[in-house]
Amino acid sequence: MPVRLAPSLCAYWAYAAVDFAWASARLGRVALLSAIALAFKLWMLFDALRRGVHALWYFVVMLPAGDLVYFFAVKLRDFNVRPAPPAPDQTDAAPPTLAQREAAVADSPSFHNRVQLGWALYEARQPARARECFDLALRSHPRDSEARYGLGLCLLEQGKLQEAADALTPLVERSFAHDDYRAAEALAEALHRSEQNAEACAVLEAIVKTTRRIEHRIALAKLMIRCDQRTEAAAVLSRALSDFEAQPEHMRRREGANATEARRLLRTLNPTT
Repeated sequence: MPVRLAPSLCAYWAYAAVDFAWASARLGRVALLSAIALAFKLWMLFDALRRGVHALWYFVVMLPAGDLVYFFAVKLRDFNVRPAPPAPDQTDAAPPTLAQREAAVADSPSFHNRVQLGWALYEARQPARARECFDLALRSHPRDSEARYGLGLCLLEQGKLQEAADALTPLVERSFAHDDYRAAEALAEALHRSEQNAEACAVLEAIVKTTRRIEHRIALAKLMIRCDQRTEAAAVLSRALSDFEAQPEHMRRREGANATEARRLLRTLNPTT
């Protein structure tokens, strides 16, 4: 005789089956998302190992969401993502002239106006007047990076090498990557021209360890050549070209001119190659 289940019991078992199916699907989605997150973190870790990045980046990648920080700070450059061009009205607008900058300072000698005039004078090859503007700006804002950077460049342009190094050192210590590492490169130049070659090379070596970019390796190699360290310069260039060849094709196209310069320098060091 067939067993008949009460309607309430059937409804209970139906509800339990649906609940079990929903829980299983939910656990499946969680497991899938966890697997994707783990795969992404491993991808970023392997990319960091391939690049030979600074040791701090490995710690960052292992942190929760650290792989996302690494992706946007380092890996995204591989995809050649560029910002959209500025609006036409911004592109067509001419920058203020030097006379307009001077008039703005005369009308309102604010910190901002003095810094803007300082850069305009520096670009107009008037480093002495530009230095005065940056000096005045630093009196009210002694920790401002742009004013200190401009002061260091003006002193370097005037041949005041030790003063330039003294002005740039606090900036580089506080913001090593300022102006895409150009402030650090200016400090290295000031140190080299003041015959502090070991310190100059140390600055450029720190840049290379941070960025691994070929243009920075070329700058280091050129400084080594000027310091009569030809063997070390050749090793830097050889490693740079080896890493260049291992890059994706789109990055090799973008860095082609730098690679050509690196090969030219290497040929001058090893004429037989």
